[in-house]
Amino acid sequence: MNPVLRTIRACVRSVRHASTLPSEAVIFTEDDRMVVCWHPEKTFPYECSLPLPEEKPDFSVLRIGDKEVAEMFRRKKAYQVVEELAKVTYTTKHKWYPRKRDIKAKDTEPDRPYL
Repeated sequence: MNPVLRTIRACVRSVRHASTLPSEAVIFTEDDRMVVCWHPEKTFPYECSLPLPEEKPDFSVLRIGDKEVAEMFRRKKAYQVVEELAKVTYTTKHKWYPRKRDIKAKDTEPDRPYL
């Protein structure tokens, strides 16, 4: 006979006599080749339970990376802006300072207005 079928039949026989069995049961098959254990879930009284603690999240919707929104929009000095841009773009600070010749070229008017 199939050992699985034998185990199922043994379980059915033990369930019929459930009043004599304790809350947990250990059953052996007829040829003692397999052990079947039954562990019902134990009930826990509702009165003894506590609600789960409410956890406040570590993050906020009003954050940009590790910085708060208010910090992002406050006025910064020119060197602070250059430092931030250099960190974000992984470049040196020199990329963000304009060259003197470019500044001077913007302020000068052409000597021939028709060009």
